[in-house]
This record gives sequence, structure tokens and C-alpha cells, in this order.
Amino acid sequence: MSKPAKASGRRESARADVAMGSSARAESSKRLTPWEWMLLAAVLALGAYLRFSHLGLLEFQGDEAYAANLALEFVKHGRFPSAGLMSSVGVTNPPLFIYLLIPLFAVCANPVCVSCCIAMLGLLAVACCWWVGRKYYGPMAGLVAAALFAVSPWAVIYSRKIWAQDFVPVLATATMWAVHAVALGRKPKAIFWCVLLPLCVVQIHFSGLALTAAVLVILACLRPKIDWRFAAAGLGSALVLMIPYLQLQSRNGWADFRQALNTVGGGQRWEQLRGVTIHPVTGYRLPSRNLVADALAIMDGGRIEDVLGISAASEFDRAQVWAHKRGGTDRYFEQSLTLGDWLLSLERILFVAGFVWIVAVHRLRMKDELGRRSWILVPWLAVPLLVFWVGGLWVYLSYFVILYPAHFLVCGAAAEQLRGKQRWLAAGVVAALLAGNIIFLFDFYRFVGRNGGAQGTFGTALGVKQQAARFLAGQGGERLHAECKTQLQLATAQTPDERKALEQSLGQPMLLELNHQGQAELPQLEWPLLVTQEPIGRGAWPTNMTVLVVDGNREALQPLQWQQLDRLPNTNFGPIRIFFVER
Repeated sequence: MSKPAKASGRRESARADVAMGSSARAESSKRLTPWEWMLLAAVLALGAYLRFSHLGLLEFQGDEAYAANLALEFVKHGRFPSAGLMSSVGVTNPPLFIYLLIPLFAVCANPVCVSCCIAMLGLLAVACCWWVGRKYYGPMAGLVAAALFAVSPWAVIYSRKIWAQDFVPVLATATMWAVHAVALGRKPKAIFWCVLLPLCVVQIHFSGLALTAAVLVILACLRPKIDWRFAAAGLGSALVLMIPYLQLQSRNGWADFRQALNTVGGGQRWEQLRGVTIHPVTGYRLPSRNLVADALAIMDGGRIEDVLGISAASEFDRAQVWAHKRGGTDRYFEQSLTLGDWLLSLERILFVAGFVWIVAVHRLRMKDELGRRSWILVPWLAVPLLVFWVGGLWVYLSYFVILYPAHFLVCGAAAEQLRGKQRWLAAGVVAALLAGNIIFLFDFYRFVGRNGGAQGTFGTALGVKQQAARFLAGQGGERLHAECKTQLQLATAQTPDERKALEQSLGQPMLLELNHQGQAELPQLEWPLLVTQEPIGRGAWPTNMTVLVVDGNREALQPLQWQQLDRLPNTNFGPIRIFFVER
């Protein structure tokens, strides 16, 4: 073919792309058809069912209890938090996460109710993803993206906890909406949200810095018209939210800022055996630098060992902790999997194909609409990985929720470009992928339901802990209630003198818990929080009684240790066993 003919072909292809983009925009501007309303309602109903069902299997560990306690301290006593949870790199987070929890706990202090409110935000993220997909990519893109988002196992798991990362999906999706509005919708005032929302994510979890970098790259490349007054207002609003945290840092000599700077550039040091990704005793996931694998896994249910730990598969249980659990009949999660796991692997392959299609076919062209959309989706997925890699950071899977909802929009955008019979084929593939996600999630619920939790960061389910806490509150009386309140106050004590006084008042605590090594210690914070939420019973254990909680999803006891414990009076609530020791 001659050079003029090739050039003419490229021009025709470009015009076709522009026409397809304009056609999608024109189609998406129409009113919703009854079929579209019905499909959207079905997607949201399915997403709601997956998020609001199995409420007894909610996660509730020390982090969740600490956050709840900080919020309740303000609700009950007016103590305003100046910092949030401790991050995995040893830096205290800003308190925005706690600010968001305060109104939820003001309405209802029950962790189940608060978790449901957070799940509602996760469902709102799905609706927002649909709107972005429909408005800027087309009706089919919106429905496909929302459907995949609604059933994604990780998107469901990270919308059911009182945890900082569970607020990130809705904020990240709202940021995606704002970026599209500025870059493609020609709404310069939306820059307010482009600035404020990612900076709010930073205050919830420091992975938001990578999201902020992605937004800056997108805006720098597309160079949309911006109202700088609204940009300044967004920055100022974010700084106002940071004032209590900045005041705390100034009093502490900016220790957290120095720690954060030391972490960047490979400052983290992790000593772990080659090939070991799960702690052999605790079952907790170890940090890694498998950035691409984690970025793909967060799309659906990959790397589920992040919460299931050594109970996920035999390959992670090198010390045979789960295999030698009491009873010896517990199956690993891999042995419970059905067709869903295979379909989730196929989903990640199809996403990669769609991502390559965007980069290779559209070549990130600036002059046509499809290319400009690509300049949003591609940096959204690529820049955070580059930030983590350049920063030399070790990461956990939860860091990658900042990538939502780009995975799903890529799949939706690819489906939107299909025509005729290809659309029906795409609809069938999407239906199969949705079924795979749902099957996988039901396998997950069935597994943690059978074991009352998992030997990993999931721990024992909230419903089981609430039953045990109800028993403890009823039998422990005023003394146990007062002891639990003291431990909660100790967790939020702000000065060394205050901590010392509270430790002295605890004396010899009545309630203790065995840790992973089989040593007795003060119980994890969820126990005093849950006990104080229950009515004080009339029971009163003797003053020489020590109550020992043994969590079957936390311990790694040897048979001889169990023989010693079995000599003591005890009761049990599924994986939670309570032993009574006379001093």
C-alpha cells in the first residue's frame, strides 16, 4: 500500500473513532429506557444483597474497635480526636476517618448498624460508577461497569467494615466523576472536587497520595479549562480538615512526618523467608512488592489469603497451624472453591486485554474523544503503581482500592465498542463473570460461616464475638463493666501520667485473652468495647476469678496446652472458648 493510501486509512480510522465517541455520547444523553431502568435496579439490588446479607459474618478486630472507641469518645464525652488509626508503616493517620464515623455512631452505637451505613456508601459508589460509565462511555458501558463493581468480592469485603479503607471506594469513584466532569464535561468548577476528594483520601489512608498523583497527571496531560478559584477552595477545605492533625504534629515535633519521609525510597525493612507471603503462626498477610498482581487481584477476589491467611490454602500453612487445629477436620478455602475461582481468573485476563486495547488501538490520542477518555483510565491505573514502585514501598492489597472504579470502566468501555451480534456475546460473557463473582463470594461466606471466621486478618466474625460479649457482660457484673471501661480509656489516653493512673486502677484484671503464642494478656480492644455495649447483668464472679478468652481463629496452641486448659471449667461460643481460672 502506498504512503498516501496508508495516511488516508489512518485519517478514516481517526474519523471513525471520533464518530463512535460522539455516537456513544449522544446515545448516553438520551433518557433511560425501561430496560435500562430495570437492569440498573437489578444491579443495585444484587449489590445491596451481597453487602447487607450475612451480617453475622462482619469483621470486627482491634482496628475497628479502636476507631469505634474514638468516635464514641466524642459522641459521649465530647473528646475531639486529633489523630486516627496507626498505619502499617508506623505513622499515625489524620482523623478524617473518625470524623466520618462520628455521625454514624451518634445515630446508633451498634457496630452492625454502622457497618450497614458504610455498606450503603459502597452501594453509592456502584451507582456513581454507573453514571460515569453511562454519561461518558455509553449505556452498556455504565451497566457493565456497575454490575462488575456491584459483585466484586473485594469491593464487597471493603464496604462492610469499620475501617478506613472502606470509605475509599466511594471517594475514589466520586473523584473519577469529578475528573471526567472537568476533562470531558467542560465543567471548570468541578475542579473543586478534583482537588478536595483525593486529598480527603490521603487523610483517610496514605495510599491516597498515589491517587492524588494520578489526578495531577491526568489534568496535566489533558489540560482542561480550570476555575482556579474553585481549585484554591478545594485545597483550603482539605487543609481545614487537617488543622487538628497538624497541631498534634507540631506538639510532637513532627515525628510522624519524619517517619513517613524515612519510609519513602526503600526505608521499609522486612525480613521474611523467600517465598513466604503469610506469617506462619498468626496467619496475617505479609507486605509485598507484587504491585501488578495486587492491582489485578483487587478487581475481583484474587489473593483472598489477604484476609483468610493460612486458612486460604495449604501452601500458606507451612507450620501446619490450620491443619492441626483442634478437631483436625477444618478444610482450607481452596478446597471449598467451585467454578467461581476459574471465572475470576478469566475476568482478569479479559481486563488486561481491554486495557491493552485502549493503549494499543487508541494510542492515547488527544484529539479525539476516545483518546481523551483513555488519558483518564490509563493513568488512573498506572500512576499509583509507579508511585509505589518509585517510592520503594511494601504494600498490602487494601492499598489498591484507590484504583476503583477504573477496572470496571475499562471493561465497560470495551463492551460499548462492540456492535451487533458481538454485543450479545459480550452480554453472555459478562453474565458468566457476574455468576463467577457471586459464586466465589458465596463460597467465601460459606467458609467463614462454617469456621466462625478465619485464621487471618478476618479473625472471628462479629456475630460470634457479640454472643460471647453478651455472656461476659451478663456474668461479670459491675466489676467487669468498670474494668472494660478503664481499658477503653487506656487505649485513648493522651499523656503518660494518664496512662500510668489507668494501668494502676486496672490492678489484676479479671478478663484476659491468650495471644498467638499462648500467653495471657489484656484482651484485644474489641472485647471491652462489645462488653460495655451490652446491659450489665446481675452475675458477679468471685474476686479471685480470672476469665480467659481463647479465640480459635487467633491461637496456635499445641495439644499439651489444650490438655491443660481442658482441666478448667469452660464454656464456648463456636470458635470462642471461655475458661475460668481461680487464683
